[in-house]
Amino acid sequence: MDNSRKQSWEILKNVFSNKSFSNILLNEVSKNQTNEKFKNLTFAIVHGTITYKIYLDYLTKKLIDFKKTPQDIQILLWMSIYQIKFLETIPHYAIVNEAVMLASEVNPKFTGLVNACLKRVIKEKESFFTVDIKDENKRTCVEKGFPFLLFKKIENDYGTDIALKLVEDSVKKPPISFRVNTLKISKEAFIEKYQSEYGLKESDIKDCLIASTSIVKSSMYFEGLITIQDPASILVAQTLNPKENTKVLDMCSAPGGKLTHLGAIMKNTGELQGYEISESKIRLIKENVLRLGLTNIELKNGDARNIDQKESFDSILLDAPCSGFGVLKRKPEIKFNNLDDQSLKEIIELQSQLLDTAYYNLKIGGEMVYSTCSINLDENETQIKKFITKYPNMEIISEKQLFGYENNTDGFYICKMRKK
Repeated sequence: MDNSRKQSWEILKNVFSNKSFSNILLNEVSKNQTNEKFKNLTFAIVHGTITYKIYLDYLTKKLIDFKKTPQDIQILLWMSIYQIKFLETIPHYAIVNEAVMLASEVNPKFTGLVNACLKRVIKEKESFFTVDIKDENKRTCVEKGFPFLLFKKIENDYGTDIALKLVEDSVKKPPISFRVNTLKISKEAFIEKYQSEYGLKESDIKDCLIASTSIVKSSMYFEGLITIQDPASILVAQTLNPKENTKVLDMCSAPGGKLTHLGAIMKNTGELQGYEISESKIRLIKENVLRLGLTNIELKNGDARNIDQKESFDSILLDAPCSGFGVLKRKPEIKFNNLDDQSLKEIIELQSQLLDTAYYNLKIGGEMVYSTCSINLDENETQIKKFITKYPNMEIISEKQLFGYENNTDGFYICKMRKK
């Protein structure tokens, strides 16, 4: 049996049963797997199945009774139907054979059912993949695997046009983007050295480049010449733009992309404190700090709400915990993990408490950036309106909502403020 199918199924089971994040599990595959073909197929099946889960769910209901079919088998059907529909280079018989062999391992009782279902999908291919829903927006949401509740929320916040563009954009493949570490090499020298090997393209954003082939295991990555980061995320530290030899705070630092960017902008001078509540993530940040050669960063493991250094920071970055509705292209499981009202309320309350702490620790005349990778008024503009009302001596310098479809980036909200 093809092991990439088995590995894909195991990752998907982890994501759907234990709310694990696929990007973390796929990174493990990337680290441990040398066979590129195996790796690419695993990535395609896992990411595609999660991205289109709502659509695959709809299709699978045409074949089976969910109450009588264990989730293990449902997952196997989702990933097989995904391959039949979207991975056109794989012969149908191979998809069916692999699924049947996997079923005999996972739950032998259902081997016949899996075989019959997939053969029916192939036989009725023309009609099987149609979504029979009259409401056009609802139908589009199902076809693109987008939660209708989230669509309604975005439509309510920003209008139908933007909501539909986001639905279309949520299934796009994000580019391989990264930031050149200017502490070790200039962007110009970097392009000259690596242009032909990686098919580099410049982005509109300073120090950000797009590669046409994988860079994860490249020598330039291990040597700390680059760090993998989305263009919209790179914009965050650039917006704060701290001066050299100042005292700067990054309140929620993991995985360290923005923190190390701040350090590079400060040219390794001054004092940069990076807080992170999760101990395991501190290890990850340390690895990045070392790899990129930063020496002006002091890492602290703790809850940023408890930072007590009254009015001592020139610049503060609060890249707040959020619903993540802006990064659906990279983390599609957010579509079913962060949608309930209670979770959203808790996130918004936490953001508000972190903003209070940022205000308390920012010098008079100091500047701060509040950012989220979300597209949600309650976490963004509304949150900042409340904050400014509470602290009238805070003024907005700039405010930007990137939806992500503009240049195929992540969705981000970035607001820069000054304490008068």
